[in-house]
Amino acid sequence: MSDLVLKNIVAGYKGTDVLREIDLEVKPGMCIGVLGANGAGKSTLLRTISGQLKIRGGSRTLGDLDTTNWRAHKVARAGVRWVGDPRPIYPSLTVEENLDIGGTIIRSRVPEKRDWVYNLLPVLAEKRNERGASLSGGQQQMLAIGQALMSEPTFLCLDEPSLGLAAQVITSLSELIGQLAASGVGIVWAEQFPEVAMKRCTDIVVLGAGKVVLSGPPSAISSEALEAAYLGKSMPGEVEQGAPAQS
Repeated sequence: MSDLVLKNIVAGYKGTDVLREIDLEVKPGMCIGVLGANGAGKSTLLRTISGQLKIRGGSRTLGDLDTTNWRAHKVARAGVRWVGDPRPIYPSLTVEENLDIGGTIIRSRVPEKRDWVYNLLPVLAEKRNERGASLSGGQQQMLAIGQALMSEPTFLCLDEPSLGLAAQVITSLSELIGQLAASGVGIVWAEQFPEVAMKRCTDIVVLGAGKVVLSGPPSAISSEALEAAYLGKSMPGEVEQGAPAQS
């Protein structure tokens, strides 16, 4: 299976560079938690990985493929899917119809894959004939993830999936993310609650002003170093600053 690699990435909106000199390597089965204060560039990073934002500098590769200039639909077909805000579901369609749309590129195996998603997310099976708009926030988030999984992605970008959800739902969601990583899906997970990501992820990347300021496995990152990174302070002797997350 191919690795997803970002090197020296520069990206942003209009005339402003939000990300600067970002290096990141994601292998199938890794779960990388992307942390940082509001405005640090978490969502921008995930949109850049998934092709929604044009890369201004640096490169993005998927295995031997240079995907730097690929648009989002081509990146998605290559196995990199994004779930974020607004949730990419169709409120007027049923749960089952939403899942079937997600499986467009594997059309011949949609029923088989749909059953797999229902087994993974039983709440969707229970609600299969209900419209997306009638679901709770947590159920809509599960539907968005299920829809993305229908295309059998190698990598999944989750942009703050816990936003606005109850604590119990966040726990279930984090358990699901752990399951997906264990099954071989590479996860890049921007999270607003550091403690949730620190518990589930294999690697952590902390952004500050569009750069990687702290990275490494959760066990190597102290709470003091994490707090300092959020506040923009350096902590000599901690995990190497700016190092790409690898396993």
